[in-house]
Amino acid sequence: MTWLNSVENRRRPCDNEGMTKAELHELVDRLPDGAVDGAAVLLGEISAGRIDPGQAWEWQEKEREADDDIAAGRVTSYETDGEFLAALDERTKPLDADA
Repeated sequence: MTWLNSVENRRRPCDNEGMTKAELHELVDRLPDGAVDGAAVLLGEISAGRIDPGQAWEWQEKEREADDDIAAGRVTSYETDGEFLAALDERTKPLDADA
């Protein structure tokens, strides 16, 4: 039985320690079309050394949180860079700046 077909491993999808490159290729072949770009970005960032392979799960979790925020409407959009920068300045100024 391969790693991918193991019932035990399907219950722990984020615990991929010990996966062989052949099993990774099989997993990539099973990706839905909409997931290919995201997987490619993640693997590219790891390959380039910009994401520590041991912390890739954390990066993915933050991406899921951002997706959830967008879906729930917990975002603010700005028409211009100037509007964004003004809002950022307002949120980051010292508490006593108006005193």
